[in-house]
Amino acid sequence: MNVNKISILAILLWVGLILVLGIKFIKGSVDKGEDGRVEINLTKSEKILVLGEMRQLLKAVQGIVNGIEQNDHKAIAEAALGGGTKMMIDDSSGLMLKLPLNFKTQGVGVHKYFDKIAEEAQKNPGRDKIISMLNTQLQSCVSCHAGYQFKTN
Repeated sequence: MNVNKISILAILLWVGLILVLGIKFIKGSVDKGEDGRVEINLTKSEKILVLGEMRQLLKAVQGIVNGIEQNDHKAIAEAALGGGTKMMIDDSSGLMLKLPLNFKTQGVGVHKYFDKIAEEAQKNPGRDKIISMLNTQLQSCVSCHAGYQFKTN
């Protein structure tokens, strides 16, 4: 083989690898669950990591509700930031390849919306505004849980 053929072969291999990884990034490692939800295939440690993050989000919701009850906008903002983009775990590329694109997109949106709730709470908008925003956030949570489940392999 001459240098041109080797170069072309190398480029084709790189393009193929990028294409495979791109498809994997979009599709993830999923199956159709018995109940119609998408099953995301994870290792036990990956599942523990993701569920831990979800518990942190639920803790943020509880903190927001407590702040609303106490009429404490600073507490609302602090609790919301606990679920915001700063808490996003620096997940491994292996885990990111297993999560389907829609799940990743929705997850990032949830974290960003917690930041938005914190920002709004600092303006002291009143209970109704925060409750409305929290309702919107919880709709996203319910939608995700209705559409996905985790399966360990």
